[in-house]
Amino acid sequence: MSNTDIFVRLSTASDSDAIVNHIQLARAEASQYRGAGTSSPERGPLSLNYVAGVGETIMASLSASGDKGTSVFIHHVFVIPEAREIGLGDALVLHLLEELRTLGAAHVSAHALPGDRAMKNLFERHGLVAQTIIVGKSL
Repeated sequence: MSNTDIFVRLSTASDSDAIVNHIQLARAEASQYRGAGTSSPERGPLSLNYVAGVGETIMASLSASGDKGTSVFIHHVFVIPEAREIGLGDALVLHLLEELRTLGAAHVSAHALPGDRAMKNLFERHGLVAQTIIVGKSL
């Protein structure tokens, strides 16, 4: 499969079920890592939701929000397991970064849980590097 087979586009109302499903699957998958349940920043006035896939089949999604003048946070990136390693996550992040540059956004951030090497590597491939390590303990 070549990258020319991959599509990325802004989501539409008809994509909402797929995105909700991806968010649920991402949370379930994240529950296996330390730090699961870590809260994300509140959603901001700028909201961007993308879907990606092959042909007409949605296999991945990304949601981000924030304030383009300060910072935009990537709330989720998810690729269904059967479609991993073909470049959908990379295509989504690249598309978001291009859109944020066009909008004049100042900063983008995200989080990857300890042990989620694939997510960490995805972000690092696109220049998002660790800035803070948050530590904690349940009492």
